[in-house]
Amino acid sequence: MVIELAILRIRPGQGPGFENAFDAVRPLLASADGHLRHRFVRTVDDPDAYLLEVAWRDLDAHVNGFEPSEAHARFMAALEPHLSAEPVVIHVPPGVAA
Repeated sequence: MVIELAILRIRPGQGPGFENAFDAVRPLLASADGHLRHRFVRTVDDPDAYLLEVAWRDLDAHVNGFEPSEAHARFMAALEPHLSAEPVVIHVPPGVAA
């Protein structure tokens, strides 16, 4: 398993529209091959920043499966009008408590 972490910065005041857009395309993400679960939350310290955390079966499922797909293109097309910058995306191993 691999965890995708994406910081999504939106245009000021676009929160409700962005959340509605995400809700509309959530099924595209949730039905992707290799998608295990996800979490989408507004950050506490910046109302114009969101975190999308997605657990994927493996890196390949995200990078070579979902990203080049038509579903991903539709997913991003719904979100992009609200974004103020390109998403920052990293992949990390599943968390382990210290």
